[in-house]
Parts: sequence; C-alpha cells; structure tokens
Amino acid sequence: MGKTRLAGEVARRASEAGTAVLWGSGHDAEGHTPYGAFAEALDGWLAEHTAAERAGVGAEYPQLASFLPSLGRAGEARGRSPEEERDRLFRASTMLLADLATRCPVLVVLDDLHAADTGSFQLLSHLARRSRDRGTALRFLVTYREEEVPEGDARRAAVTALLRQRLAVREEVARLGERDCLAVARDAVAGDGVAGDGVAGDGVAGDAVAGAPDGDWARRAWELSLGNPLFAVELARGLAEDPGGAGTGRAPEGVRELVAGRLARLDPDARRVVEALSVAGGEAALSELLDVAAHGLRPPLAGHSAAEALERAVAASIVEEREVVVAGRPEEGLAFRHPLVRLTCYERLSAARRRGLHAAFARAVAHRRPDAVDTLASHYTRADDPRAADYLRRAAERAAGLYANDTADRYYRDLVARLDVDAARARLAHAHVLRRMGDYERAVEVLRLALAEFERRGEHDDTVHTAALLAETLGKTSAPAAARRVLREHPVTPDTAPAPAASHHLARSLVLCVRGRYAAGAEATRQALAAARRVPGTAGEGLIARAYALRAANLGLAGRFDRAREAGDRALPPAEAYGDPTLLGSVLSTLRENARRAGRLHEALETGSRALALAEHSGDPTAAAFERANLAELRLLLGEPEPARALAEQAVTGAEPYDAWCFPYALTTLARVRAHLGGTAEATALLDRAEKVAAAHGDRQAEHEGRTARAELALHARRPEEALRALEGHRADAPVLAAWAELLCGRPADGLRLARAEATRARRTGERLAEIEARLALATCLSRLTRTTEGARELARAESQARTLPYPAGTRRATWARQLLPPPDEKTAPPPPR
Repeated sequence: MGKTRLAGEVARRASEAGTAVLWGSGHDAEGHTPYGAFAEALDGWLAEHTAAERAGVGAEYPQLASFLPSLGRAGEARGRSPEEERDRLFRASTMLLADLATRCPVLVVLDDLHAADTGSFQLLSHLARRSRDRGTALRFLVTYREEEVPEGDARRAAVTALLRQRLAVREEVARLGERDCLAVARDAVAGDGVAGDGVAGDGVAGDAVAGAPDGDWARRAWELSLGNPLFAVELARGLAEDPGGAGTGRAPEGVRELVAGRLARLDPDARRVVEALSVAGGEAALSELLDVAAHGLRPPLAGHSAAEALERAVAASIVEEREVVVAGRPEEGLAFRHPLVRLTCYERLSAARRRGLHAAFARAVAHRRPDAVDTLASHYTRADDPRAADYLRRAAERAAGLYANDTADRYYRDLVARLDVDAARARLAHAHVLRRMGDYERAVEVLRLALAEFERRGEHDDTVHTAALLAETLGKTSAPAAARRVLREHPVTPDTAPAPAASHHLARSLVLCVRGRYAAGAEATRQALAAARRVPGTAGEGLIARAYALRAANLGLAGRFDRAREAGDRALPPAEAYGDPTLLGSVLSTLRENARRAGRLHEALETGSRALALAEHSGDPTAAAFERANLAELRLLLGEPEPARALAEQAVTGAEPYDAWCFPYALTTLARVRAHLGGTAEATALLDRAEKVAAAHGDRQAEHEGRTARAELALHARRPEEALRALEGHRADAPVLAAWAELLCGRPADGLRLARAEATRARRTGERLAEIEARLALATCLSRLTRTTEGARELARAESQARTLPYPAGTRRATWARQLLPPPDEKTAPPPPR
C-alpha cells in the first residue's frame, strides 16, 4: 500500500525464497549518523549471529568496527587520513557483502533513505557499481521520498547518477485513487489489514464508518489525505472516533489536528511516556525509555506504573512494540506507528519540557552507550547542556574521519554556533570539510572568520597557516586578486614555523599558477620545499609531495617539460608515504599530464582513471569533474569520441553546480568533443560560456585552453584569419595552431618558422605529442614551399612516431598530410582533420 509496506512484502517473499535480507532505515531524530542506514542493516544482520560469529566478522573486517558497534571498539586510525579510512570502509563493506552473496543471494533494503546522510548514498553507489562490475548476487531495494530532499542536495544527485548509469530502476508508488483510499480507510478502522508505511489497523470496530454516508466519508478522507495512504490511515481513524472533528483544512494541518486529538484522549501517564518517546525520535530501546520515565519525568513513572502506561499507549495505536538494534544488539523497544504522530507530539511540548526530556535521554544514553556520540551530541545540544560542545566536536571529527562530509558540515555548524568552544579551530576543521565538498564559497566565509579570530589572539603561526588556506580557496574561486592580498597581508617572517611557512609558499605558487606566472610559481615551490624539509614526520612528507606536484604543474605549463617530469616523479613517493588520497589523486593528476605530453596515452589513461577513483572516494566533486574532463581529452586523442562525449558531459554536469575552478575546463573539453562530432554551433556556444567563466575566475590557463579550442574550431571551419585573431597576443603559446593558420592564409614561410621552432623545442623536452603535431605542420609548410623531399622526410618521421607511441589522432593527421605530397596546385591547403 505505502512504500514501506511494499518493501516489507518484497523482503518477506525474498526471504522465503532463500535470500538473505538486510534491513536498514534512515532516521532524522538523532541526526544523520555517518552511513547510518547501512550501519543499521549490517548491525541488524550481525545481531542474528552468535558472539563468536560476530567476533569472526570483526577479525576479518576490522575496518567496519568504526561504524558497527556490534564488532567492538574500533582501533585508532594512526597515520591514516579520513579519505583513506573511508576507502578502507568501502572496500570492507564490499567484501563482506560479496562474501555473503557467495553463499546465497542478498537483498539489502534501505527504507526512508531520504532521511539518511550523504555517506549512505555514496556507499550505495559504490556497492551498486561493484556489484554490477563483478556480477555479485547482491541487490538493493530503496524507499525514498524525493520531496524530502531539496534540489541541489548531493543525495538527490547520487540518485540521479544511479539512474543515469542504469544502476537503478525507478518505481513510483502512486497516490491512491478515491476507491483505493476508501478501502485503505475501512481496513484501518476495522482492524482487518495493515496500511500505510507499516501502520497497523488499531482494532477499532468499523461500525462508525459503516454507519456514515459512504460518499461523505470517502470524500472527507480522500480530500484531506490527497491519496497518501499514510495520511489516509490516520484520517480514517480520527474520523471514526470523532466524525465531526476533522474539519476541511489542508492535508498537513488537518492530519496534525487529528493526531493532536488522539493524543489528547490518552491518560496523563500514557501521554507523558509518549512525549518522552517523541524526544528520542521514531523509536527507542525499552530500557532507555524506562530510564527516562523513572528519572526524567516529574513526578517519576517507574515499575508497574510505567509498564501500564506503555500498554495503554500501545492499545491506543499510538506506539507499538518493536525490536530495535542498539549498539549492534537486538533489544526490545517502542516505536511510533506513524511519523506524523511523533512530530505532532514533539511540537506540542514547551521549550522547557523539551530541554528537560533531552537532558534525561542524554543521561540514559551516556550511562548505557557512552560511545554513541551522534545521539549524545543531538540530545545535549537540544538540552542546551555545556557538554554539547565536546560531543559535537567528537561527532564532527568522527563524521569527517568517515568522510561523511555533509554530516560533519552540520555538526561543525552547530559547534561554532556555541559560545563555549574554540571557534577558530573548529572553523578551520570545518573549512577542510567544505573544501572536500567543493563548497569553496562557504569555505572562504568560514576561513575569514577563523583568520580574524587568530589575528585578534595574536597567534602568528595559525594566522599564517589559515591565511594560506584562505588564499588557496580564493584561488579556486573567482578571486585571485583577493588571494594575493591575503598572502601579502600575512607574510612569512623569520619567526614563522616551517609548516605554516611551507603552506604560505604553496598557496603563493598556486595563485601565481592561476595567474599564468609559471616561472614565479615554480620559484615559490622551491621556497616551499626548503620549509617543508624542516617539518618532521608524515606532515612533512605531505608538504613535500604538494610542493613537487605544484612545481611539476608550473614547469609543465611554462614549457619546461623535462624538468616538470622530474618534479612529478619526485612527488609520488612522499605522497604515497603521506597516505592522503586527496593529495595522491592530485599527484596522479600531474603524472597523468606528464604521461600525456610524453605520448604514453594508455599509461595516462590508467593514471587518470586512478586519480578519478580517488577523487570520487574523497567526495570532491570538482576534482572528479576535472579528472573526467582530462580523461575525455585522452579518449579523443585515442580516437574514441563516444567515450569522450560521455566523460565530457559528466564533467560539465559535475562542475556546473559549483561554478568552481574546474568548470571552464569542463566546458572547453565538451566543446572540443562536440566539434569533433560535427556540432560546430554547439561547440561555439560552449566556448563562449567557458571564456566568460575563465575570465571571471582570472584563470589564465583556462583562458588559454578556451583560446586554443576556438582557434582549432576556426581552422576546421576554414577560417584561418579568425584563428589568428583568437590567438592574437598569444601565438607563442600555441605555435602549431599559429603555423597552420599562417599556412592556410597563404604564408607558408611564416608557418615553417613557427613549426620548426616548436618541433625543436618539443624534441628537446621530450614532449612527443607536441613534436608530432609540429612536424606535421612543418612537413606541410615545406611541401607548400616546393621543398618536397624535406617535407616527405619530416612527414615520414612524424608518421613513424605516431604509429610507435601509438597516437591515433596523429596517425590520422599524418595520413591526411601525405595526401598533400607532392603539393597540389591550390594556394591553400584544406584544414587538418578532427
């Protein structure tokens, strides 16, 4: 009938057919516990096993102890970054479920996933991909209310991606028609069936409904419920008990009024117990609820009195007895039969009463499960207890450690809002989470506040470090001038410690790189290396790796590929020693570009795929979009336009919501793909957007990519003058394109000069693709100057290099160029092939 009822029926039939069914749900009340839906599903499954069997699972998959209480206390993640911990957790979850699926088919039901954290969605996506790729007998059934997840939310994007990749099939649970709504209402009131999202009939005789005029009763239930089976059940019960009390209000208000009426008919003790349960959320362990009743209610309610009050609440169909999983163990519990009942009950409490009940639940939870930091943070915060700060910090660090970014973000926001914490350090930690989420604008705001506080306190090293992080973040938005100003205002002094000094020089190198001052950027990395080598331990290794990676990027963009290749190779060992997947992904991105320039395209593709996997695992959407754009370029060079198109479209889709540093690169790549496939008008429109975004960001390299792509488009359209205008003032940065444009304008001697100089430079630095492209232009220019023998020799050399690498795009252009020898009679040559 409702989604949970349908999922339950599917699970029942699957279980009868021999499938292992794991059931987990999303919950709002205790906050978004990291990977909470999966934790509940796996803990529920483990609870069915003996202690010895659980110990065996814990020994085989120790990584899961960080979010499965039933496996015991997790060890400290010494030397491992949050990204690495998350990667280990994902791999362990995959292996555990794959192992279970070798014994029997497995169905994981995730109910109300809209109430779960983003981490649960990311883990679902990871498991779905691995299950498909490996043919595992593992399936998922997810229930989810789309209207509960706002537009732009990462959870909604995750569902969209699953559908787009054909990893999921969408089944809408339609609203009920009037006839079905009447049937649901009759079943609920008569107690003959179960309706809604697991809401059972309450056993009330159906005489009231049977005696009411069928049309009037149906119309009222239908109009107020709007066909929602969950609302129809509650409306039907309320109408049966008080046919005149429903009114004709809109559905949410009308249903709340009915729920409030049902609560008012409870006796005082039963209502007090129900109110206490509403503070716990949708469900609670019986032991904890009884603790609160005995020690948190005034007057206390204990022993037989508490038990009898609970029985009366159950008899009234407000709550039901249900087994719940607490800290990995099944326990007797109580739960609301309808979430709207819980919401209405909670909203009716006064602020003072809510605080008192939250404080009582915090005491009960702290006594029975002191490691439940998410639950304790939630209750202490709502109780306005000073201990909230410590638990919010612990919950935020735990969520960040599991790479549950959205949950960590929420905890840090709650934490810095309190007046009794070191807000500057909390904001600094918060900014790291926001940067991983790709939310650079908010990260800038948070870092500015932290910087101001560190300055006010006179903490020099923290000020320099925070200013460096702020400048880096500004460099990834449209504010490079502001980034330079921040660094100037907070310089390194002789008293600055090595670590913040290294961070300052790294930020300066990044900002210089964005501005196109590559030689100065490379010099800044030399200063960063000098400071980083004085930082002991893994922290120093991380700084050294970042310095070499930035050095490689600056040198490569400056055309000094030989030195860039050496720096890139030297970045990898310290990055691997540091163990941070985000840093390692950045280094692999540099190595991917080095491999591409050297003509090792398949190696570049493999390295780029590894960098993309790390970006996806770290949860950084902007890094993932950038890697997809680069992989699309590689697919084009390998002569694979359709995979290139898919990757480029994914890159634009991933980058556009953030309008961050990677967006113009993604747009330019998609423009190149569209041009290759013949979509000239579409490519032009994409380049217009890319150039505007790059100019707004002040990113010189992104502007260069846009210029060269526009020149390529003009050449393919046989408009060499337009290509030269696109490159005006920057011909030295794109000598091969300028050479083709000069040739097509009837000036082969000028083209010859440009192509020969570039071929010499590329050969000296080891840039094989650039050398091949330059020799093809050189050969054609020689041909147009009737120097046929020289032209044929250069063409043969380029053709041989392209076949040896291999470089399919270069081979196609060499075949075309061969058709020009001996030179035709026309004054201009046709444009090169795409």
